[in-house]
Amino acid sequence: MKQLYTAKKVRHILSLPAWLAIFSFSSNMAIAQSCPVNATTSISAYPNTFYRAMQASVTAGSTSILLDSAIYGTTQISSGDILLIIQMQGSQINATNTSSYGDGSGSGSGYLNNGNFVAGNMEYAVASNSVSLLGGTVNLVSALSHSYKNAPFGTDGQYTYQVIRVPVYYNLQLTGSIIAPRWNGAVGGVIVLYATDSILLNSQTIDASGLGFRGAGGRAFTGAGSGSSADFITSSVSNANGGKGEGLAGTPKYLNNNNAFLDVSISEGYPNGSYGKGAPGNAGGGGTDGNPANNNDENTGGAGGGNGGAGGNGGWAWSSATPSGGRPGALFAQASPSRLVMGGGGGAGTTNNATGTPANGFASSGAAGGGIIILMANAIGGTGTIKANGTSANTTVLNDGSGGGGAGGSILIFVKTGTLSTVTVSAKGGTGGINQMLAGKTSAAHGPGGGGGGGIIYSSTTLNAASAVSAGIAGTTSGRTTNYGATDGATGLLSQSILQTQTPTFPLSCVILSVNFLDITAAQENSLVTVGWEVSNEVNTQQYLVEKSLDGISFTTIGQVARQMNATSGIRYEYPDNSSLSSGTVWYYRIKEVDVFGQSMYSKIVSVRVGAIAGKLSVYPNPTKGAATVSFVSSSQGAVSLRLFDLKGSILWQQQYQTNTGQNTILLDNFRMIPDGMYILQWFDGLKPEQVKLVINH
Repeated sequence: MKQLYTAKKVRHILSLPAWLAIFSFSSNMAIAQSCPVNATTSISAYPNTFYRAMQASVTAGSTSILLDSAIYGTTQISSGDILLIIQMQGSQINATNTSSYGDGSGSGSGYLNNGNFVAGNMEYAVASNSVSLLGGTVNLVSALSHSYKNAPFGTDGQYTYQVIRVPVYYNLQLTGSIIAPRWNGAVGGVIVLYATDSILLNSQTIDASGLGFRGAGGRAFTGAGSGSSADFITSSVSNANGGKGEGLAGTPKYLNNNNAFLDVSISEGYPNGSYGKGAPGNAGGGGTDGNPANNNDENTGGAGGGNGGAGGNGGWAWSSATPSGGRPGALFAQASPSRLVMGGGGGAGTTNNATGTPANGFASSGAAGGGIIILMANAIGGTGTIKANGTSANTTVLNDGSGGGGAGGSILIFVKTGTLSTVTVSAKGGTGGINQMLAGKTSAAHGPGGGGGGGIIYSSTTLNAASAVSAGIAGTTSGRTTNYGATDGATGLLSQSILQTQTPTFPLSCVILSVNFLDITAAQENSLVTVGWEVSNEVNTQQYLVEKSLDGISFTTIGQVARQMNATSGIRYEYPDNSSLSSGTVWYYRIKEVDVFGQSMYSKIVSVRVGAIAGKLSVYPNPTKGAATVSFVSSSQGAVSLRLFDLKGSILWQQQYQTNTGQNTILLDNFRMIPDGMYILQWFDGLKPEQVKLVINH
């Protein structure tokens, strides 16, 4: 009998497994050594490994990087592993004590967009050797496209890049919330998930909220300080003002590190000082006191961090209403699907009374921004939440200035097929700090914090309508009656139509078979024939067409069956054919799979003789210790053969039996000498076989 197949199905006919990967090589792209096997992996924690870069400078064209020990993660780099190299911080700023601070435009915030601005650059590479968790040199299969820099604070703020191991999955299923490791000034703040087939969210959450750039650590100053309300930049020893947040231009001396005060260095961290209202890069500026040289008590608010949108201004000074609150962290204007940064941290408000909880002025700290999340797969299924929101600043401050909110982080999602309408994604800015919340509206106003700017979301298709990059709102004072000069952040960037060519090139090209036919049967029951088929690996499948023929050559479509969405592997379909069934006629059936691109592939052809023996084979007990009963239904008398195969296809035993009309049972007691293992028991009536798995366990 002739069987017709499209070229698309040739691999299946050759009995290659469904996870077969075909690589696409080109002269300018390195390809990882292997694609994952067809399997589903479940995770409930981040799977990446994060190495701190030790090499000060890696130029474009380099083929190796010196790594320090892994800070987060438990799986070392192996040859063939895929790595993400990403520049976390790296920009120069105008560090003059004027409104030119930052980008030189007169806004008092931002960064210089020059040849030394490298923050956000990233690319994938393939390791050609193993590197233990203790670190070492990783060699790369092909040269880097970007240059990367790792340098401590000096003339500029610190430059940092990290190397992240990215495991590759076939199907990835979440069984718990995936939380990014916290950014520690060198590594962390990022989650990267990649699956050649699908990521099943399974009603879980992927979260990098508040795990990006950190807010400034609040400190209380009493008595007279130095400088004036016009200062954009002062040192941490000037006994006045609030600290600047952390961002793409560097890390300040004092930080709010997960609600704990942290002194990170003996130096300022930013050129000419880490205090005052000037905003370095996308970090929020700290409040500058309205009259620092007097009693340092004209408290102002810190500004919000920026990313997809700029942060909000910090509130005015107590008593004088001097507008010397922190300047907003700048938006990241160079953002693209291949260049991402974390949300900027908020600046600290000024404080002399050290009110709020925690004590000692720390309640006036700025808040942290969101981190970075990257998801890439053929499809993403299930309902889930993906978020990289900035955190909100403290609300317990009384008669002191408050800190700015953290900016939303950055999220990149790319799928080749399907929709993301059940996936809610957010990169929202945090709310600015509140003070005098329980006091009456006549209480003395102190500067609230500015809202964090909205983050960045890039997606290849439309997300759930609740997805948002909204800005954080400004804090309030005097019993929530006024923002007192504090402003909201700006809305971030949400793009839902990116192309794969806009994302960093992933150095692995796996062609996934759109479906794998595991089995197809046709069996008569009374006045109809039930056509059944079992499949796995439904990637792009849209529907199945059931085709029927009298000669096994010319087929006609008799029905269609839609794909079972969100089903797992080993999916069973059935179609009842109740058309004219003349006794003694042989009918041929096959299944045509049609994918979302209009391509198709065929199953093998099966046949059924109307009025012949009906199989419905079963065997029990299974597993068996040596004897088993075989049961099947026959619509007429006839002869059948029972055969036992091992998994290599070799016949171990066969015997012919005569059947009666109706239910037939045959006792088989000849398995006692067969070794333990899994076998295939086949029933054959001379036309079509049926088979079941049989486990022998003595």
